[in-house]
Amino acid sequence: MSSGFWKDQNVLITGLTGFIGCWLAECLCEAGAKVIGYDLSGDGALPLHPGLKEKITLIKGDILDPKNLEDAFRKHGVSVCFHLAGQSMIEVGESSAQMTFEVNVRGTWSVLEAAKKAGVERVLVSSSNTAYGEQKEYPFVETAPLNGSHPYAASKACTDIITRSYAKSLKMHAVACRQTNTFGGADFHLTHIVPSTILSVLKGEEPIIKSDGTPRKSYLYVEDTVQGYIRLAEEAHRPEVSGQAFNITSDSSPSVLELVETVIEVSGKKMSPKITGTPETTRKEHEALSQEKARQVLGWQPRYTLREGIKKTYEWYQDHQKEIEKLVSRHH
Repeated sequence: MSSGFWKDQNVLITGLTGFIGCWLAECLCEAGAKVIGYDLSGDGALPLHPGLKEKITLIKGDILDPKNLEDAFRKHGVSVCFHLAGQSMIEVGESSAQMTFEVNVRGTWSVLEAAKKAGVERVLVSSSNTAYGEQKEYPFVETAPLNGSHPYAASKACTDIITRSYAKSLKMHAVACRQTNTFGGADFHLTHIVPSTILSVLKGEEPIIKSDGTPRKSYLYVEDTVQGYIRLAEEAHRPEVSGQAFNITSDSSPSVLELVETVIEVSGKKMSPKITGTPETTRKEHEALSQEKARQVLGWQPRYTLREGIKKTYEWYQDHQKEIEKLVSRHH
């Protein structure tokens, strides 16, 4: 993080109350930024970040309302926008494809259009590792085709292309961030493998692996993801950054079984995961993103290894188990 850059900057985060949005807001507040959240949901993960709500300005608004967005940008003199809001669940994408495209695709151009009209200087748009879909070569580099085929992945491929189009055709400092699977404390989405595994282990229950344990993916600790976002926004004015997409990723791709075993090892408990899937029922997945471009162009790389990130995350859930269970029950 560039010392001094963020002091007194007016920064708007769409989707601030989500898992990553709250961590990003914490970091920007600490750096002296004036943070504005633009979110349609309620408090989301804010209750898991004590004191954060008092440090920010929270606007209830819909990203599909470009006029309201433009008014928010103008009223608060926003210079930097992080666009994180969207429909983020793969399963929901498959059951509600139209809504997923509406929110993720139209929502992105609404944010970019409003930012352009209001004179916002820099916009970072959260794309996704899923935009790559199936690839023939590993690791995935940013010049690889975007083959995402299921609705969520396809919607993210669209947001990525739209962001780069606005930057190059309409002369905006906009950049797409293809972050990998992010984990960390204060994630109350228990469909995510890391929090669900940790909570099972804390309760003394065998973690359940629904596949055969072989799919491989990259995982990144949330503080590293946030620092990647921030670095991209700081550098978005540079010609080699604006209009580009960057992978923000670790350089390892553990199997699901290896990931779950890391959680168990960090816990110090003696147990084994219960594997309920078979090779026949498991979708073959091998996802590995290259961090070379981010390292070369931005000077960014993760601070935490997988084990270090899992350890910090495990300790967070250990200390906040009651709060997370209370929040999860409220959302259900």
